[in-house]
Amino acid sequence: MFKVLKIILVALCLISAFVLGSQNPQLVQINYIIASNTLPLAVIISICFLLGVLVGCFISFKLFSQLKWQNYRLKKQLAPEKDKKKLAANKDT
Repeated sequence: MFKVLKIILVALCLISAFVLGSQNPQLVQINYIIASNTLPLAVIISICFLLGVLVGCFISFKLFSQLKWQNYRLKKQLAPEKDKKKLAANKDT
């Protein structure tokens, strides 16, 4: 259920970004450090949106991988303690 809502939310964000972009056909001049370029505003909005999504995915992947690694290490530390408890329980019976 959560995955379906997540997909719907992402689809709505994409649709709203492209609708917003299509309503802005004006040409805009972009000045870089060493050059400049003239692009339609819709293209600029789309590029910025996609860059934001990519940066967000990269940061999320990094954080989730760190948390998974930490979870793995903590489970590995707990494994010997669980084995000791099982051995103690078997000796008591």
